[in-house]
Amino acid sequence: MAKFTFRLGCIIFMLLVVSTSCKQKPIVNPEKIWRVGLIGGMGGFNDAGFNQNIMAGYLKAAKDLPLNCQSFDITSVDDISKGINYFLANGIDLIITSTFDAAQATIDAANANPAIDFVIIDYAMASPPPNLMCVRFDVDQASFPCGFLAAYWADKQNHTNPVTGFVAGPEIPEIRQFSVSYLNGVEYFNKQYNRNVASLGYFSTSFADTLEGAKLADSLIRQNASVIFAFAGKTGNGALYKAKEAGKWAIGVDVDQYYSIPAVGPALLTSCMKELDVMVYQIMFDYYYLKFSGGTIIHGNLNNGGVGKAPYHDYDALIPDSIKTALADIEAGIMHGTISTGWTEK
Repeated sequence: MAKFTFRLGCIIFMLLVVSTSCKQKPIVNPEKIWRVGLIGGMGGFNDAGFNQNIMAGYLKAAKDLPLNCQSFDITSVDDISKGINYFLANGIDLIITSTFDAAQATIDAANANPAIDFVIIDYAMASPPPNLMCVRFDVDQASFPCGFLAAYWADKQNHTNPVTGFVAGPEIPEIRQFSVSYLNGVEYFNKQYNRNVASLGYFSTSFADTLEGAKLADSLIRQNASVIFAFAGKTGNGALYKAKEAGKWAIGVDVDQYYSIPAVGPALLTSCMKELDVMVYQIMFDYYYLKFSGGTIIHGNLNNGGVGKAPYHDYDALIPDSIKTALADIEAGIMHGTISTGWTEK
């Protein structure tokens, strides 16, 4: 009887372990190795910003999960369709693209291939096909406080004629989302402190031309700009180098460029970040565990940590607590809906 009771106890214990394990970890098909393809964006995977950060999340997922992963870098917008067709011909299950440049090709391919899943990063449409997930970053929530900080710093450097500026990528909605909210952040500073910091800015013709970025930044500096916000991929990197060379200040984009481009670190007040690597990793993690949500739009914002400001690094001790508190209050106001960034194209 004692031996039977012991065996029964063991069986019950094993059932509890199995039951608990099933609850903790979704059931996956061990015989199926999902194939994931990543297509690069303009500027390439080594742009020290947007594309490189996406690749970082992709490589981490490829290392951590039993996935068959392939990437396809591009040098022109036409290459995006070539990459999609290459992956379709090679039996890829999930194809990841990014930005406005890839939008039409991705949507067309998703509609034409309902059995294949797609993700497009940093772009959203009203009603995605059921096999397409859109990832949108509410970057205006981070760009607005960056505008406030830039206005403060420009006013600190030149109290008589303070000027801040931006070097942007081509004028598409995802780029205007930065510029509109940045300029509104500058104006918010002006109203709060009764100042008149001027704002200037240029939209570039490319995300991949560092020389153009340097020329546009030089033009801003010649118009007395003390701080330049660069959000234009490799083109923006050229603006950062020019600001550093001229002894001015800058704000980076997409990643903490204090680390991604150490040479310009001494000029950076902060960077306006998107957590691209975290988002891509989570998408691939969910895909492996059969939790892909096609036909949806997911958002990265201040509330979920999808966007934010990088640390102030070399300038942390030079930015007064009153301004740091004001910036924290601004971010809280944005999250609670009491402060508007001015960006309405949601």
